Amino acid sequence: MGQFGIVVGQLVGFLIMLMVGYGCVRLKLYGTVALNGMCALLLNVLIPVLVFANAMDGATRADLAANWGVMLLTALMYALLALVFFALAWALRLKGERGRIFQAALIFGNAGFLGIPLIMALFPGHGAIYVALMSIVDQSILWTYGVYLCEPIRGAAASSVRPSVGMRAAGLLRRFVNPAFIGIMLALALILMGVRVPELVLSPLHTIGAMATPMSLIYLGGLFATTRWWSVLRRYELYVGLTAKMILFPIGLYALLTMTPLAGVLPVTHDMTVMIAMIAGLPTMTTIAMFCGRRGNMPEYATGFVLVSTLFSLVSLAVVSSVIM
Repeated sequence: MGQFGIVVGQLVGFLIMLMVGYGCVRLKLYGTVALNGMCALLLNVLIPVLVFANAMDGATRADLAANWGVMLLTALMYALLALVFFALAWALRLKGERGRIFQAALIFGNAGFLGIPLIMALFPGHGAIYVALMSIVDQSILWTYGVYLCEPIRGAAASSVRPSVGMRAAGLLRRFVNPAFIGIMLALALILMGVRVPELVLSPLHTIGAMATPMSLIYLGGLFATTRWWSVLRRYELYVGLTAKMILFPIGLYALLTMTPLAGVLPVTHDMTVMIAMIAGLPTMTTIAMFCGRRGNMPEYATGFVLVSTLFSLVSLAVVSSVIM
């Protein structure tokens, strides 16, 4: 029940900040223009600074060598999530943007705003290093494959001229090279070189990064007020996807890592296994709604997944915890 209490505490704070954002828009304190500015600030400044500060604060070369199993588990989790939900989207006959956003919403869990506080509370001894190493892999995949899944699909008639290989490569780099990804790579390079950022610099970066959580939730609350997110409740894939992602997958991943020969092959501990199973069952990452909102690519669909999955997590995380703990 201690773990359940931690989860409930995070969700209560999450919902209060959502309500603040929703109320501000409903009271006409600000509107779509302000929301667009908040989204740009979050994606280009606050979230990149948060990721960089977290990575630099908790990891050294020695930590990488001793706990690299966390990075391996995180990569394995995302590979399995991508495979499972690509197959599920195909089985449910979800095509185009709908199929891609369905995958993004179920592959990427809210590791930043729910996962990090949960890990820090559950594993006070190793939580900081787990978070730092997990974030390197998690954010690298989110800001590359996640961005790709949330991009609108251009129709064949959009252009009569087929782009050259060089133009397509440049377009791919522009999509993947973004402030958050640059921050991750910079942090990883500094860690490998043994460079330590002085606390005098790191402290204000943490303060700036800490603004990302409340502002992103206030932004999302405003998005709830300006989009028809409830339309997702009529989508059959919502219920299939959330059951698969938030209950069946984390329990299955835990079983795979503990009851198969993988357990004796991979350089992981039981705490790492429990941690990654909990991360696998988290609700949809709020950044997915931001990616879709900034491009006008079915934002109500993505926002609906964020809200409903967050509410569902109050039950699903308790179920998963009772099985794996």
